[in-house]
Amino acid sequence: MRILKNLFASKTFFSRFLILWLIVLSVAYSLLSILRHVHFQSGGFDLGIYDQAIWQYAHFLFPYNTIKERFILGDHFTLTLSLLAPLYWIWDNVKILLIFQSVWVCFSALALYLVAKIRKFSPFVCFSIAFLYSLFYGFQFAISFDFHPIILGVGFLAWLVYFLEAKKKKLFFITLILVLLTQEDMGFALAGLGFIYFLRKDYRKFAILFIILGILASLMEIKIVGLFSLAGYEYTPHIPLNPFQIVKQLFDDPQKIQTWGYSLGWFSFLPVFSLGTVAAITSNLAQFFITGSAFSRMWSPFMHHRAVLAIFLSLGTLETLSFIKKLNKKYLNLSLIVCLLLFSALSQQFIFHFPLNKLTKTDYWIDTPWMNNDENLFKQIPKNASIATAQNIIPHLSHRKEIYIIYPKIMTINGICNNCWWLEFAGKPEYMMLDLRPNQWLTQILESNENFQRAVKNMEKAGKIVKIKNIDNAFLYKIHY
Repeated sequence: MRILKNLFASKTFFSRFLILWLIVLSVAYSLLSILRHVHFQSGGFDLGIYDQAIWQYAHFLFPYNTIKERFILGDHFTLTLSLLAPLYWIWDNVKILLIFQSVWVCFSALALYLVAKIRKFSPFVCFSIAFLYSLFYGFQFAISFDFHPIILGVGFLAWLVYFLEAKKKKLFFITLILVLLTQEDMGFALAGLGFIYFLRKDYRKFAILFIILGILASLMEIKIVGLFSLAGYEYTPHIPLNPFQIVKQLFDDPQKIQTWGYSLGWFSFLPVFSLGTVAAITSNLAQFFITGSAFSRMWSPFMHHRAVLAIFLSLGTLETLSFIKKLNKKYLNLSLIVCLLLFSALSQQFIFHFPLNKLTKTDYWIDTPWMNNDENLFKQIPKNASIATAQNIIPHLSHRKEIYIIYPKIMTINGICNNCWWLEFAGKPEYMMLDLRPNQWLTQILESNENFQRAVKNMEKAGKIVKIKNIDNAFLYKIHY
């Protein structure tokens, strides 16, 4: 609060303008995320998983995740999730989680502003770095994807950097602990931060601490997560031993090249002039890029995985600008270079149509009748009832102890059918809620519309599900065992 008070009290135009910008961006990010959710484009992975866990923490329940059928720490090492439980005491609705995530990202931009200020850049340069960081494409895709604790970790990393350079020791060590308790790969991110600071003599001891502690913490936490899951740690990488193969796998797919281009291009490739930043970025992307096709969903720039790069790239840009500042200003004007950075990033925003642009589209704001039908049917479901439903409906119903995701599969049911389409789910839920409208996305129902409909008809015919109520194409069934 003192930081915000000092910024407000500052007579600098850019400090006040930054606060205004971050308030506006917080609203924009919140709208981007909430509109996507209310239009049933969010999913059980990841919003439903974390919403149920935080709701359980808020109600002092054991955080067993019924979507993935495991204790929540058997998915990721997310001990800081419990810190968000009080949000649900304010408003018992998943939307508050989306709003918090948006505000948290924007609030962390203040840390980058203050770091630039410590390094004695002009108010304009400080503002510009915070602006570029806050609007980073990785944040836009993370917020428009779903909620994920990695965003918590990125915010903690940003403040860790500020507390380090501002020599606020108590806050530094508290934040360091929070970083490591947020997710098992945040230790590797901390090591990446160490690569950046290693080349600065005054911070070399901290850099070594970051690298050693970060790697050890991540390896230990990966082991702990594996112990809480019957399947072991499901994100275990398979790294090739051939160094030439390792380098090749950093660039051997169009998605990987696109990620490199979006990431470095956002800061006009200035971070490539910082060796520590290049090492940090490469080590972060290598976690996903050199581990084989099993991780291919993590190669693209379109989810939350790229958010961590915002810290590294911002610091790398500051390192390069520091070098430029030492050169003859007659030939290299720092303010002009920063103006070009801003122009380049804003141009990319519209050329590549990054997620915030969706708010300018009329279709993104429109509610359709089927959405209202689903919402009205939700009111018919008993509050504490266990339920099975489709992946995109889960985040709307995950404030309960038992909610299960439906997987359409070809199955053989003894005495009923051989190799027929069926809806499989874990546990023994009492109800099933389905939206049977046509032309749904594969990511929503996890199968083609035709096969999904066949599975429902087969279960109705067998008497396994009995309709209780429907509102047009929204159906509520009682499940019989």
